Amino acid sequence: MNNKEIILAKIAEILSRTGFLVKGNSEFKARLKCVGLGEYFDKYSDYLIPYYYNNGYSHKFQNANDEYDVFLGMDCIFSDLYRENKNEEIISLLKELTKSFNVYYISESLIDDFNELANLYELLGLSISLDSDKVTVSTCMESNEQRIVELFSVENWLKQNHKDVYDAYESAIDAYTQGHAGACIESCRTCLVSIFSKYKGTEGFAKWMRGIYNTSGDNTISSAQDLSQALNTDLRKDDLADFFYENRAGKLTKTKAIYMIYSMMSDYGTHRNESTNENPTLEDALFSLRLMDSILFWVYSRKK
Repeated sequence: MNNKEIILAKIAEILSRTGFLVKGNSEFKARLKCVGLGEYFDKYSDYLIPYYYNNGYSHKFQNANDEYDVFLGMDCIFSDLYRENKNEEIISLLKELTKSFNVYYISESLIDDFNELANLYELLGLSISLDSDKVTVSTCMESNEQRIVELFSVENWLKQNHKDVYDAYESAIDAYTQGHAGACIESCRTCLVSIFSKYKGTEGFAKWMRGIYNTSGDNTISSAQDLSQALNTDLRKDDLADFFYENRAGKLTKTKAIYMIYSMMSDYGTHRNESTNENPTLEDALFSLRLMDSILFWVYSRKK
């Protein structure tokens, strides 16, 4: 299974916990039909309808459906959508499902479960928050839903072409979901070094930084000596800010920006317990994961 499949399975498991969702025969049918996925309700309705009815002499009797299984139903639907590359539909369904959250009960008894779910939604680029009477859901970055969908393609590309990079990426996500911020950032650093090591060239002396230089296109306007000068002499913190606001040709700006990200991941991850002790938070870990996602998609778009 890919990381995104595992995340979706974990989401399905939390949704299946007692009391998390409103329970009613029409609930899943409404959610699925509202995002154009009614055929999946028809396919898995046995798992998604909690009650069946039979007629007595004077009234109908409601009986528990023994096949009702929220995890099995949702996991099957997520798996089908994933296999069919319906990534936009997955995101739409995740957002729609929040309308069935049992807000009052979650607030009273399942707040830790909700926070666990919120972390998983974050990994898929969605932000959910719990208000007094509703759940608010949005993409983490405005007008960037397409980027969320692209993450699914990047993961498949990594698994098929760069297994060691995929393993490091998987470790970063596992560490984040378990609440281990430093270990997550350390695995992001390993992922960063590993992906650019694929493109460093054949010279025996070449290091992973050469892979950034080659991938970014800086090698078309600068020499290897310029690379050494940029990393060993010219690198300043304001270069990173320059990269995000202005792309100045001839300065190896992209190469230096990614090297600065590597340095941050080293300080907060691999070397966090050395002479200058750093205490990374889960927010720092999520920031590193999002940076890693963006870098991986950038490499994917240039090298696929």
